[in-house]
Amino acid sequence: MNSIWVNQVGYLPGSKKRAILNFDAGEFEVTDEDGKAVLSGHAEHFGTDEISGEDVYVAVFDELQTDGVYRVNAGGSSSVAFRISAGAYDTLMKDLLKCFYYLRCGDALDPKYAGEYYHAPCHLSPAKVFGEDSPEVDVTGGWHDAGDFGRYSTAGAVAIAHLLYGVRFFADLLNVDYDIPKVDMERGTLPDILAEAKVELDFLFKMQREDGGVWHKVTTLRHADFIMPEDDHDDLYLFPVSSMATADIAAVFALAYTIYKDYDAAYADKLLEASLKAYTWLETHPEPLMFRNPPGNGTGEYSEDEDISNRFWAACSLHEATGEDKYLKDACARYKSLADYDAHAARKGYQGNVFTCMGWAEVAGLGSLSLILKDDNNALTDSIRQSFISEADRLCANARKNGFNLCMAREDFIWGSNMELLKYMMILAIAGRLDKTDKYNDVILSGIDYLLGMNSMDTSYVTGHGEHAYKNPHLRPTAVDGIDEPWPGLVSGGPNTGLQDARAKAIDPDSAPMKCYLDHEDCYSLNEITIYWNSPFVFVLAYVLYLGTGRGNTLG
Repeated sequence: MNSIWVNQVGYLPGSKKRAILNFDAGEFEVTDEDGKAVLSGHAEHFGTDEISGEDVYVAVFDELQTDGVYRVNAGGSSSVAFRISAGAYDTLMKDLLKCFYYLRCGDALDPKYAGEYYHAPCHLSPAKVFGEDSPEVDVTGGWHDAGDFGRYSTAGAVAIAHLLYGVRFFADLLNVDYDIPKVDMERGTLPDILAEAKVELDFLFKMQREDGGVWHKVTTLRHADFIMPEDDHDDLYLFPVSSMATADIAAVFALAYTIYKDYDAAYADKLLEASLKAYTWLETHPEPLMFRNPPGNGTGEYSEDEDISNRFWAACSLHEATGEDKYLKDACARYKSLADYDAHAARKGYQGNVFTCMGWAEVAGLGSLSLILKDDNNALTDSIRQSFISEADRLCANARKNGFNLCMAREDFIWGSNMELLKYMMILAIAGRLDKTDKYNDVILSGIDYLLGMNSMDTSYVTGHGEHAYKNPHLRPTAVDGIDEPWPGLVSGGPNTGLQDARAKAIDPDSAPMKCYLDHEDCYSLNEITIYWNSPFVFVLAYVLYLGTGRGNTLG
């Protein structure tokens, strides 16, 4: 089938603009809403690439910068309609952020803000500490993590970190108003992104024990059936403290301190106190305390291979927050330990430099962001800066190997491949800041194009955005709420060569990586959503809107 793939949401006027064709059409033209040709050109042959399996032709129409709605036409085929506008991504940004509100747990949604996606209060009962005969604990609040109703300390910390580092690097994020309840603090009303992050921060306070250690997760014993959150009445359990969770909370509370101190001194002090208490626990428990699901528990595990990266992040974040050399010394020691570990370990997923990784399982890159923000002149920070530049150059080399200009290799199409891409785009954005150059922007924009429909599935991986946006996320509320469309702004996990669920196994395992996808609610290994797939997209889009194009803030 002849296909023309475009960014189905649209393009910024001054940005690179491509369409990808899987046939030799020779000439192409771009037409406006009235069908009038406004530009023509020749689609250049790239060749067959490994990740899509397609013989690719590339149509470039950068010079078209006039606001409007257009289509690309060639060889009797047409693309879907797309917009060119300085505000092309305004609604997308707001919807990416609003999803965190819809994912709130407890008695937190208001029909005034949630509209038809409102659900009744949920998970209000206290939690039992698994395996202990101890008092029950109030752990209400926070965000449902993903397609299930679990709440996980490490995952929550990383999602908050993406948002808050986004604020630190791109302050205009504070101006984005996306219709959630306002929160007043000592020095005024919180910006929406900080009001939402506070929901998860306040939940994570409850996950910390008196001794500073942090429970790894709170869930039921098994995932709920496909029911609404308020219908899930199984007992809640707190599962054992882990050193990863404790370190991640130490890190994210210190990061949050650097921001909330400008709004409420008492709240910021509470954050820093909890961070220091967690760090003290780490110092008194120097050996890794890893986590595995105990017998009888079948919810998300969020296991990790090591806790060095988590401790590195905690040290870096506290150094940036306090300026104390003690934490820089600790960070240097963790840097050496992690480099030694990484040189001899076979990692499960991440392909690049571990000190640039900003996922839930390997968080050293988040510690690196704190060092970059601190901006000291020392050997560690210099090495970190170079890691981002070198990794960005590797990613650009990857992009040159396929017709989609996508910085992904075959081995990156794992469970949550769209997050792998977004992590890479975060690296490219930071490298652009460090190198004070726009040479990485083209690859970042190609990543956005891919996520919004310029891929061989002709699918936008964000609900409600694009003519062929996916519609069936693996997410309990949207599957059973009786509403035809899921709420907008949910990022899908995306293509995955692993095909780990029963429905996904119907896909030919020899398919090209980009084609290992199915839009079905059963496909948890392809089509689940999660808070830490939305959060890096917020960071990346902030870069594109505020710095990468130099066009300023069009939001709010």
